[in-house]
Amino acid sequence: MMPSGESNQGKPMAWRDSIKYWRKRIAPLLGAAVLLALAAALILFAPARAAAAVLGILAGALLSYTLKSQARYPVQMAVLWVCVAVTSDAAYARLNDQVPLTLANALTKIIDAFVKLAEPLIKGIGLTAADPRLKVGAVAPDFVWALILTLMAMIAIGRNRA
Repeated sequence: MMPSGESNQGKPMAWRDSIKYWRKRIAPLLGAAVLLALAAALILFAPARAAAAVLGILAGALLSYTLKSQARYPVQMAVLWVCVAVTSDAAYARLNDQVPLTLANALTKIIDAFVKLAEPLIKGIGLTAADPRLKVGAVAPDFVWALILTLMAMIAIGRNRA
């Protein structure tokens, strides 16, 4: 067993080794920090609809990457066909002037519920004076549809049988 400050050759650990070690440990945290900074910048500085669409695209891309790397092929195909079914149901309802009763509406309501739950926290720290439910409620469908369509496209494009 080696002492904590020594490397394999019995020499003290060099600064270069220490920097490499900490760089590997901090890399996932830096990626998450950059993603959160990008989301905050989009929310604060971009128009609401554009920010919702870009965040939906980012969320769909990250979700599809996670599915492609960690889920089995049948799970990937199930998610793909759920996205196709939701999109086709919404298109059929739009063509026939009906209200689509789909997963997209349920996701929109879930996002609205999260905003309602977070509203006291947002107002408590003084980030906004306006009602966030009005802003998010108006653009939640844009986020959800960008998420669904990006997820569907990324899974269909990157489809390979593992």
